Amino acid sequence: MARSLTALALVAALGSASFAGPGPVSKLPSIETFQLDNGLRVAVLKTDASPAVTVGVWYHVGSKDEPRDRRGTARMFEQLMFKGSSHVRADWHAQAIAGLGGYTDAQADEDATHFSDTLPASYVDFAIQLEAERMRNLMFRKAAVDNERELVKDKIRKQEASPVAKGLLKFLAVAYAKHPYAWTAAGNPTELDATSIDDLHKFYDAYYQPNNALLVVVGNVSLDQVKASANKWFAPIARAADPPRPAAAAPEPAQTAKKREVVEPGQLGITLVGWHVPAAKDKDIYPLQIASNVLGRGEAARIKVRLKTPDPKTKRALALDGGLESFVKEDPGVMIAVGLYIEKDAADPVEAAILDEVQKLGARGPTTDELRKAKNELESGFVFSLEHVQGLADALGRSWIQSGDPSSFVRDVDELEKVTAADVERVVKQYMAPDKTTIVVIPPKGL
Repeated sequence: MARSLTALALVAALGSASFAGPGPVSKLPSIETFQLDNGLRVAVLKTDASPAVTVGVWYHVGSKDEPRDRRGTARMFEQLMFKGSSHVRADWHAQAIAGLGGYTDAQADEDATHFSDTLPASYVDFAIQLEAERMRNLMFRKAAVDNERELVKDKIRKQEASPVAKGLLKFLAVAYAKHPYAWTAAGNPTELDATSIDDLHKFYDAYYQPNNALLVVVGNVSLDQVKASANKWFAPIARAADPPRPAAAAPEPAQTAKKREVVEPGQLGITLVGWHVPAAKDKDIYPLQIASNVLGRGEAARIKVRLKTPDPKTKRALALDGGLESFVKEDPGVMIAVGLYIEKDAADPVEAAILDEVQKLGARGPTTDELRKAKNELESGFVFSLEHVQGLADALGRSWIQSGDPSSFVRDVDELEKVTAADVERVVKQYMAPDKTTIVVIPPKGL
């Protein structure tokens, strides 16, 4: 049920969310797991619903593991892992999968970096071989490194062109005093320029190791097939030292007083109001997800309605748009409400309206209809994400990153169903109290 901490997710929270009713969740086949002597974990989910298979490798390394003066290192590997290894030329990995009628995917975020190959199930051994090859045989050619560095910097520039993305970055920098969630996986252009091939190689050697990875295989394959391939291609890779965990040395201190900053004006007025939430494996995440839905997801959400409904007297709405998104991570994450406006005098009323809606939910909880609707939407989104082999593979990988158990996601729907209105009321009071609030205001420059 967790969400990646990206500006795109925050933008999505401003749009409407419409899902069908929950319907029954089909019983998933059992998830088989085993571990190689070198520490590589393997999770296998056999399903014959599709002739395809997804082979994924999840590395337990993200931007929170980067050196603080080399932000963007993890994102570089999202690209570099396709740029050739000892026995595979640059870009051939993706080309070979495409030639078989499949496709590849890669993503680096704050907690993880993962790669997947979706292709006909008969080629599962080939995909596992390719993933084992680049786990330890990556080539660091200067031309490729320089080119990928510029591509990552270009993505940063495009993100910074979005007022909401810039607002998110400002909010994180204020909300987190110590933890590296104070920045996202996007990276920093100046620090990327300073990142050398030697820096990248050290990062690769520390984290791209079998004892820091999960191999996920989902599709029309057998456990024996996967065991044979994993032992053939991954078992020869030696176990490495346990990787460093810089985030563990910088736990975020509990917030005991409201933080509020007004920063330099932007093209669009943006008020961000947020709160720290517990780590993904905490049971309070489920009622907090319900609270997030009730307050800020979809056209009928309380904050959106409050901000967008015109005042009967002035015929003006408080804001152009609004919403709320929860960003659930391996370590304690954040929940952020946002209001967008163009009038200079709108900042205070927007802030007050958001805080008022939170206070009301904490005082009386959601209505029966709101609770059922929120559960329906969250459960439907969960079910839809599991309709294909890659969605299932991603669920296994994310579950492992966030809980250490690749099968933990199968309990999400049951846990959501257990949530009561009283649970929602309790977590709003506990986590979204006034003295635990962080507010960042970006005034509009004005017309």
